[in-house]
Amino acid sequence: MKKLLFILLIILSATPAIFSQTVFASQNAEAYANLIVPLSITPTSGDLDFGEIILTGSPYSPAIRPTSGKLFVVNGHPARTITVTFNDIILDNNLWVAATGGVPGLLTFTPDVELDDGTNVISGGSHMLVLNGGVGELLFWVGGSISIAGNQSHGDYLGLFTLDVSY
Repeated sequence: MKKLLFILLIILSATPAIFSQTVFASQNAEAYANLIVPLSITPTSGDLDFGEIILTGSPYSPAIRPTSGKLFVVNGHPARTITVTFNDIILDNNLWVAATGGVPGLLTFTPDVELDDGTNVISGGSHMLVLNGGVGELLFWVGGSISIAGNQSHGDYLGLFTLDVSY
C-alpha cells in the first residue's frame, strides 16, 4: 500500500510539470511601408492672356505657343508615373455683358500642352516624374488657341483652365 501511495505521489507531482510545459513556435513576417511624396501642381510664370484682338468680321484663331503660355510645375515621387488630364474650355463674356450691356458670346479655348523638353502632352497621357533634388518633377507648358467667329460678340471673355495630375 505504501508502495502504491508512493507511486501515486510521484505521478501527481510529475503531472503539473507535464501539463505546465509551454509549446512554442514562431515565424517572422516582414513589415513594409512605401512612403510616397505627395503630388502637387503649382502654376508659376506666364499666362494665357490673348490680349486685345480687333474684330474684323472674319473668323480668326489666335494662338499662344506653349512656351509663351503658362508654366505648371508638378512635384511628386521620383520615377513615379503620373497621368495628366485637361479639356477644352469655354470662355464667355457674361461679366462684361452684365457690367456694360451687349450681346453674350462664347469662345472655345483649345489647350496645347508640352513638357519642358518639347514633348507634346495629350490628355490622359502618362509621364514619369524626373528626379530633381530628391523629388520627382515635371514642367508643363500650356498654350493654346481660341476660335473667334466672324460675327463674334465683343467684350472681355473669361474661362478657367484646369490641368489635373494623378498617380
